[in-house]
Amino acid sequence: MQEQAFDCDILVIGSGAAGLAAAVTASVRGLKVIVSEHADYFGGASAISGGEIWVPMNRQASGSKRDRNSAVLDYLHHVIGGYLDGPRVRAYVDHAAEALAFLEDHSHVEYELLEYAVDYFSALPGATSGLRSLGAKPFDGRLLREHFHTIRPPLQVSMILGGMALGREDIPHFAKVTRSLRSVAYVSKMLLRHVRDRIKGYPRSTRMVMGNALIGRLVLTLIERNVTMWCSTSTTELTREGRRVTGAILLHPSGLRRVRARRAVVVASGSFSGSSERQRQHFAHVQAGKAHRSPLPATNDGSGMDLILSCGGVLDRNLSQPGAFTPVSILPMLDGSEGIVPHFGDRAKPGAIIVNTGGRRFANEALNYHDFAQALLRDGVRQANIECYAVTSHHHLRKYGLGRVPAFPGLLGPYLKSGYLVESCTLRHLADKLGIDADGLEQTVRTHDKHAASGIDPIFARGETAFERAAGDRDVKPNPCVAPLGKGPYYAVRIIPGDIGTFLGVKVDANARVLDAANLPIPGLYAVGTVASSIMGGTYPGAGAMLGPALTFGYLAAQDIIGRSGRD
Repeated sequence: MQEQAFDCDILVIGSGAAGLAAAVTASVRGLKVIVSEHADYFGGASAISGGEIWVPMNRQASGSKRDRNSAVLDYLHHVIGGYLDGPRVRAYVDHAAEALAFLEDHSHVEYELLEYAVDYFSALPGATSGLRSLGAKPFDGRLLREHFHTIRPPLQVSMILGGMALGREDIPHFAKVTRSLRSVAYVSKMLLRHVRDRIKGYPRSTRMVMGNALIGRLVLTLIERNVTMWCSTSTTELTREGRRVTGAILLHPSGLRRVRARRAVVVASGSFSGSSERQRQHFAHVQAGKAHRSPLPATNDGSGMDLILSCGGVLDRNLSQPGAFTPVSILPMLDGSEGIVPHFGDRAKPGAIIVNTGGRRFANEALNYHDFAQALLRDGVRQANIECYAVTSHHHLRKYGLGRVPAFPGLLGPYLKSGYLVESCTLRHLADKLGIDADGLEQTVRTHDKHAASGIDPIFARGETAFERAAGDRDVKPNPCVAPLGKGPYYAVRIIPGDIGTFLGVKVDANARVLDAANLPIPGLYAVGTVASSIMGGTYPGAGAMLGPALTFGYLAAQDIIGRSGRD
């Protein structure tokens, strides 16, 4: 096979938010960049994410006028505890807003403040509301022209009508379409755009939202800057001269490509969530043979981590948890495949509870998804498998939906037919269908409804923090998260553990330089995104706590490479 030679200043391996942020920063600063992606699409897990970023003191919230560096550090200290990496956390807090501003000023990236978003541990010192989480603005994918098809599509379970993705700003309009003329006009405009796109031959809507919009904006910036980008290109080896990493050997569809990177290689290849082998290696419940599913693509296989370890890098195990865990349900698809549905906000809505196989509640349903999933893992540690069931009644199901099941006027039939949604007129019969304890379920609902009529949850204190109340229904008084299930028919969806990425990664310093076993930087080698160890120490402080650091350390890595020229 013929080998081709290429040269650049920086080789970026991986095309999620972290890698593309590094590429944009380096290109804007005048460096020659090559981006290599081993999947068939650009965007990695970032392209199928919610697109939120947790960025303290951002300019959208007036920077330090409404937030303080000391408050952010105090909050993170309380959340992360003994797993806190002081230098990296301080670097993030000091530079996150700067990184976002740079990307917005020098690329198509655009973010808006999520004023309803509350830090997940809202009762802790330093927590804030409506200041630190931002959402990616929708993006017109038609601007990408033929490159639109190179962006990883959103998850199939997150789209409707054969390819129309819904953003956070769209869902309220769909929920109110039968009772609001404004929502009718909004939804009609979206539908018309989708129909036009499909008539023109697009496989999905060109209105890109959330993480897909972020990736589309970054890719368009790199295209306009004439940055070389290869997909379907795996990295077989990192090349070295002594300890210094000097480039890589890549396998492109056209043949081998040897790339010499004059300044550095930035590995941004993502997590190992898509690898069942690495799940067994690093997740205790998977080692024990218990269920776990991730919506991330199989190309999130941990191969970048192996490349780094082969050059002397080490794993950073100073984490409370190895994965960004979340409860998920499994949706049978029409083509015979399975869709993985994360359960984020539906658990906090009033009129629904989650029970184990004994029919008992085991945690506060309104906890953030990472902590709720950990409660599920603890509850199932002595069971043959780990599973639970979200249970609600007809009234609440039609008002809020559940998992992938839509609220009214969406149809229930397809979900009942596939078995994703289970229905029964009585709780006892529902329990029998689910194979769980019927006495336990009936007693649990009786106890729950007795107290819920007054808006209280004496067992788990559901709805008593600002974060939980924000995730509920503000129109429900006195507690936005608590209401009786009431009369049937009743419905349930089975839930198991899953993840939206991993925290376990290679050890890096505050500039994203890869460290060896002696804590010394490996010259010419950087790691950003989820291939690097999370600065959050295995915790999840707020919406966007993975993508915020991804953009920030992608930016910081490029800036460090530029500033370090000729010094190592």
